[in-house]
Amino acid sequence: MKIIYVIVGEEDDPYTTVMLPKFHQIEDDTDIQVLAVCDKMTREMKLAKVFIEPSFCSVTVSCEFYYANDEALELCLRKSLQILGIIRVVFRKDLAELSD
Repeated sequence: MKIIYVIVGEEDDPYTTVMLPKFHQIEDDTDIQVLAVCDKMTREMKLAKVFIEPSFCSVTVSCEFYYANDEALELCLRKSLQILGIIRVVFRKDLAELSD
């Protein structure tokens, strides 16, 4: 099961964040590789920000965007949910490739 947060801006601020927190736990000896994968994924995935939590124990992904109207909001929410749906698989694949 995935817990996804949707954080909306104020009424006059058309900004939204869709977040999947702590989707990967960091092992002690993999922190440099995890940081490299987070950087790679953030560069390659246009809407996503993949980052290590301040506690350095887990990885979180967020999709943050402004929207102009309801159609744009729906489109960006759909894209964000697609990204969050595949992020674990892509992250593990990238981490495995880097570890080899």
